[in-house]
Amino acid sequence: ARRNFPGKRALVLLFLLPLLIMVQMSVIKFPPLVSSGYTLSHYTEVLTNDLNPHIAWTTFTIATTAMAIMLVIALPLAYFMVFKAGKWELLLLLSLVLADELAPVVKVYAWQVILGRNGIFNWLIPGPPVEWLLYSRFAVILTLATTYITYTTIPIYAAMKAIDASMFESAIDLGAGWWVQSKRLLIPLAAPGIFIAMILVYIPMLTDFVTADIVGGTGSYMMGQRVRDLILGAGDWGAGSALNLVMLFVSIVFSLLA
Repeated sequence: ARRNFPGKRALVLLFLLPLLIMVQMSVIKFPPLVSSGYTLSHYTEVLTNDLNPHIAWTTFTIATTAMAIMLVIALPLAYFMVFKAGKWELLLLLSLVLADELAPVVKVYAWQVILGRNGIFNWLIPGPPVEWLLYSRFAVILTLATTYITYTTIPIYAAMKAIDASMFESAIDLGAGWWVQSKRLLIPLAAPGIFIAMILVYIPMLTDFVTADIVGGTGSYMMGQRVRDLILGAGDWGAGSALNLVMLFVSIVFSLLA
């Protein structure tokens, strides 16, 4: 007999049903009633609006820079945890997990305090307060990088755990330096973890709006904010839903490529 798992009902109720409602809202005419009829004008508006490519490029720049910073930190950190930390490995892993237990919004507000005129950064820097630390693209990138560093490090750490340490010893015997070891052994063998980390982190950053709201400025307006403002600010559910689905399509393509 076929079992009916509660998880399937939860998936339909909490994911598929809202998605179908969003699809319907993206093609229904205004006012949003079933009797209003359907149109693709919302997608045309989203794809032809000159403002959206500019916001998309800003979002791409911020997310890509934050992702690059996290990879620069996560790769050597994961390598150290796996091959060098010894008895401290578990403690470092638990520290990463515990650091992520704080509510995301609280962490963003913490960076608002740290980067402010009277924050730690300006206290350490001599001279007058540095104004561009907060409410800037720099603040958004730094906050995103520190917020998602755990989700970047742990998949790479898991991939490196499967690497045999004797391979590096053999490479050293054959005269390979640290750069050749990294390029020919470490990064290719850790690639599955790197791709998983990018999927887990890069896609949520593309839709993030809380970070840019709290520590960002006019030069860091992101696509998540654009969708939020279309739906909740302008009340344009059609364009907001269409833009959301376009972003979902881009995310699916990125995931398939990864």
